[in-house]
Amino acid sequence: MGRTPNICAGPFGALYSFYIERPWLTQAIGRALWGIDTSVLYDSMGLLAEIGDGSTVLDVPCGGGVAFRALPSGTDVCYVAIDIDERMLARARERALRRGLSRVEFVAGDMLALPFDDGVADLVLSYSGLHMVSDPERAVRELARCLKPGGRLVGTTFLAGGTRRARALLGISARRGHPRPPAREDVVRWLTDAGIVDAQVGPQPGFAAFGGRRAGHCTDLN
Repeated sequence: MGRTPNICAGPFGALYSFYIERPWLTQAIGRALWGIDTSVLYDSMGLLAEIGDGSTVLDVPCGGGVAFRALPSGTDVCYVAIDIDERMLARARERALRRGLSRVEFVAGDMLALPFDDGVADLVLSYSGLHMVSDPERAVRELARCLKPGGRLVGTTFLAGGTRRARALLGISARRGHPRPPAREDVVRWLTDAGIVDAQVGPQPGFAAFGGRRAGHCTDLN
C-alpha cells in the first residue's frame, strides 16, 4: 500500500549505510546537497536512552537500523524494527548483529497498515518515512494508534520548501514516482488530529524532527 521506489534498498544503499553511521559525514552531505541540518536526526534519538526496562519500542520504517546506535545494549526492552522492504530488514539485521543487539525483533510491515493492535508501544520512532508514502496523514494515524496513552512519538521527515537545491532535487524525485514531502503545518495538524498532544515540528527548513505524546495517562517513559 502506498509503496514508492526505495533508493536506499538498491545499490545506493551501501553508500547510504556507510555515511548514515557517521553523523559528521551525513551532516556534511546534508548541508552540501540538500541545505539541511541532519543533526536533528541524531539528537532526537536520545530519547532511546531514557526508556525504562519492559518498555516496547516500534521503529517504523527502520530502514537499515540507523536508530540502533542510540539503543543501550543492556536495556531490557521489546524493540520491534518494521520495514516494508525485506532488503532494508536484511541490512537492519546485519547492523543489529554488529552492535550486539540480540533482542531486536524484525517485522515486515507497511506503515500505512501496521500489523499491531492499538496501544502496544511506549515509544514509536519514525525516521524519514512520512515523505516516502502516498498518504502520510494515514501513516501518522497508524503511528499514533499503536501508542499507549502517554506514549511518545518521535521522527524526522523532509518538508516542503527548503532551499532551492532541495526543491530541485525533490522535483526530480517526484518525477520518478516519489511523493512530495508534506508541509510543516500539515504534519502538525495530522499529529493533533491523530490524538498527539504537545505536537511539534522543528523549525529547521527542509528537514525537521517531529513528535509529541499520545493523549492519556503517561507511561514509564518520561
